[in-house]
Amino acid sequence: MAISRSNDLNRIRELLQRRRRDILHASAGAHRELTALKDQERDPEYEENAQSELADYTLSSLMESQRREVMLIDAALRRMEMGVFGDCVDCGFEIPIERLEALPFAIRCEEDASIHEIETRGGHMAMPSL
Repeated sequence: MAISRSNDLNRIRELLQRRRRDILHASAGAHRELTALKDQERDPEYEENAQSELADYTLSSLMESQRREVMLIDAALRRMEMGVFGDCVDCGFEIPIERLEALPFAIRCEEDASIHEIETRGGHMAMPSL
């Protein structure tokens, strides 16, 4: 069982590393497009300012989203290096591989993640009806 989990974690590491490379490549392209848009805005004949601003906003938002995802990937890779990737930060039990495959940045098991979300929102868990 431990060998299988180790193989699964190595596969997730490879997926995270590949995703990181893809994001950085896409981010560089978005940065080039944003720079080209800004250069185009300086052109006095460029009349579609609203369209340019929308494209600028969209590319900036995309780049910010990519930056955040790279940070999450880097944090997951650091947890792997430290040997704690896949362990719930709250209960300490192993996070199921299925959850890690779907959410490789997960730091909590599903139950603790639900509790954390409710606590973060200031809500209360519903009491089961008797």
